[in-house]
Amino acid sequence: MKKSRIIEILILLSIAAVAIFASYKIYYNTYIKPNLYTIRFHDIDSIIKGSPVRLMGIIVGHVRNLERENDIILCEIVVTKPNTKIPDGAVARVEYNGLGGSKSIEISPPKTDDPNIKGIVATDALRISDFMDILQDVRDVLVCIKEFVNELSPKATVDTLKAIAEAPDFTGEANKTLDELTAQQKANTEKIKGFNRFQKEIENIIDRFGPKNKKVK
Repeated sequence: MKKSRIIEILILLSIAAVAIFASYKIYYNTYIKPNLYTIRFHDIDSIIKGSPVRLMGIIVGHVRNLERENDIILCEIVVTKPNTKIPDGAVARVEYNGLGGSKSIEISPPKTDDPNIKGIVATDALRISDFMDILQDVRDVLVCIKEFVNELSPKATVDTLKAIAEAPDFTGEANKTLDELTAQQKANTEKIKGFNRFQKEIENIIDRFGPKNKKVK
């Protein structure tokens, strides 16, 4: 092959490469870059490149890239659905979808009108362990309530009634006070029953998520 022919082929290849590069840059700046969004997650919860992105349940794009920056995961998404823009202040979270347990990024409308909020705001994924911690906190609160209500025992009320009835300065108001305290005691008894039923229901829920079911994560 002649030298001039080789040079001609190289020139054509160079022109083709420049044309392809220029076309890609035009396409990227026109269709891709305006539709790129970066979300800063603390926990990406198994999201991978290509995972779908949903806006109020509708698939509008996918995850384009994932990068780690110290303790932050930079999740770059691209919106491919035409005429779709994600407003500043929108909330993003990781959600399960379908029976196979696939995950996607769900984006919901902004919950605030603060003009200082820019971009998409990420919320951490809620794991089963977090749910168990919440239930444990509820149980602790119920125990405190039960201990407080137990202080309102019938015996303590009867002792109070006796003390009031035996006080010489309150003889004239004894009947009225007794009626009021009796009514209050009945109300307290109903509250105790209600709290006990509520506690049993909460404990049943916690038992179903207890150690024997910890394999489900």
